[in-house]
Amino acid sequence: MKKPELKTIVSLAEIISALAIVISLIYAVNEFRRSQTLTSRDVENIAYARMMERDRLLIENPDFANIYINVSKNPAKIKEAERVRYLAFEHIYYDSWETLWYYYNEGVMENDAWNSWNSWFISDAREKPALGWEGNRKHFSGEFLKMVDEVLLIN
Repeated sequence: MKKPELKTIVSLAEIISALAIVISLIYAVNEFRRSQTLTSRDVENIAYARMMERDRLLIENPDFANIYINVSKNPAKIKEAERVRYLAFEHIYYDSWETLWYYYNEGVMENDAWNSWNSWFISDAREKPALGWEGNRKHFSGEFLKMVDEVLLIN
């Protein structure tokens, strides 16, 4: 039996090393994708929790539920304190939308997740009393402000 030459052993070691590097890179890419998906889902969970917070405010506070109904029916007739409470409530909504918008634009949120949430926000915002956005738009700026204004046909 012939002993392998040193050149053959070195070549075999190089092939094995190259395969190990390729396998490590494939593993790293898969872990990166998995991490990105989990991060996107975490962002969605934040938005979902904030929307649940809004629901809880309505459910647990009959006085506020009446304010919400009155704003929908006739926003001009609500008292200033009711207006302030309503705008704070709506701020949660628009702030949540903006948060998702920033995460999406930073590449943290996946396209499908963003598209689903954004279409929901757009549809919902178009059915809300104008007071909610008009009273809160001063808290926002830049491209998000411009996008919401366009969606709601303001300016």
